[in-house]
Amino acid sequence: MTFMYKLIMKSGPETDKTYKLEKDEYVIGRELINDLIISDPEISRKHARLFKKNDQYFLEDLHSTNGTFLSGKPIGKPAALKNEDLINLGKSIVLEFSVEEMGDIPSAAKEAEIPGKKQEGTKEIKKPSSKKEVKPEKALKHERKPVDGVKKSDSPLDAEGKRKLPTWLTVLIIVLLFLIVFCAIPLLIVEWTNQWCNLFGTFFNQIQPGVCP
Repeated sequence: MTFMYKLIMKSGPETDKTYKLEKDEYVIGRELINDLIISDPEISRKHARLFKKNDQYFLEDLHSTNGTFLSGKPIGKPAALKNEDLINLGKSIVLEFSVEEMGDIPSAAKEAEIPGKKQEGTKEIKKPSSKKEVKPEKALKHERKPVDGVKKSDSPLDAEGKRKLPTWLTVLIIVLLFLIVFCAIPLLIVEWTNQWCNLFGTFFNQIQPGVCP
């Protein structure tokens, strides 16, 4: 008789998720290199280890930060697991250890599952097939062609819309426009009309007497 071993997440980021145990050793942790990965801040990078010995799984804590508990008791050394044992990893992760008995498959059923095996004293009767086999070369001709007129967007801005200008760039543009409108343009007008002495005659005469009549 064979057994099927599983871990079922009762509480955690992926509730009701089932992990089938088919190897002799599993490392549970937050890092991607582990055998069973649980992405939760309660889990250490390498939190606990499951290993099989004499057709029985044992649970071992790998010096985790938040601890490993079996049926509410902290684990100090490897502990044997039984069916429906609850494993706590930290405070928020709860896993249930499950063991299911798998009965041996009868020999007659095994023979029926083997494709192409004939029973003794019988002959295989082939029926003429009315359907023509489709060759791979012909099957490729039925592939869907892209619809004409539909173009893919080359720019990522087409899907997301135009991006807004940064705040500092907007302020700079406003300042430049202000200087052009209120400073540069009036100075050009004064220069073209030669109104310097009419507007600033007193100022220029103080700097250099007699410049402006």
